[in-house]
Amino acid sequence: MNQTILPTPQSDTPLSSHHTLEARANLTCSLGFWSAVLATGAGVLYFLVIVAAAITGQMTFPPPDWLQLFGGIISLLFCPVMVVVMACLHTITPANKQVLSQISLAFTLLFATAVTINRFVQLGVVRQSMALGETEGITWFLAYGERSIMFALEMLGWGWFLGLALLFAAPIFTAPGYQRWLRWLLLLYGVLALVSAVAHLLASPLVAVGFVAWGFILFLVTGLLAVHFQRIKNLAQGGAT
Repeated sequence: MNQTILPTPQSDTPLSSHHTLEARANLTCSLGFWSAVLATGAGVLYFLVIVAAAITGQMTFPPPDWLQLFGGIISLLFCPVMVVVMACLHTITPANKQVLSQISLAFTLLFATAVTINRFVQLGVVRQSMALGETEGITWFLAYGERSIMFALEMLGWGWFLGLALLFAAPIFTAPGYQRWLRWLLLLYGVLALVSAVAHLLASPLVAVGFVAWGFILFLVTGLLAVHFQRIKNLAQGGAT
């Protein structure tokens, strides 16, 4: 006697499909929200430390060792978190704008790669070599050296790649309210970051405008992205009721 295997309701019914999409949206928005919150917290902490260093007269170039160590650790943690934020943003972006979010994610990956290489070398090779007194040729690899390859990588990441990433993300946000603020902040970061990157190539003092972008504007961007993820999650839950 032949047996007919019937599809389970969980796999083939429209209701199940709807619940699956809702669960996926909830996971993406929750992951994006908490990653954006973590990135914002790191940005605010970094900003406060920089302000404190400036007030106490310790904000020099290159920065003191303790500030370089702090910045290296923050950057090393920030980079993968920012990749998660932009991956989640790409997932929830409407289909007609996903080419923009995908390009933005690609540039964010390049940003994270460039900055992580610099900070990993700083915290590993450079710090250990300096501790052992082995300084021959080390100037090429200092995180903030004027002729340093690693500093060029830092500018390539925060300035060029992340600047392009956020410029491509800006047109995703077209609604009024917080999205308008987010769009303009993304554009502002992108313009300042690219100006800073080009200024680095030209040895221009305009390179300093970049530090305003990633030292102040960036954590405003990630804060509003956290708001965006929460709003999308609320809308998804409201539509399911």
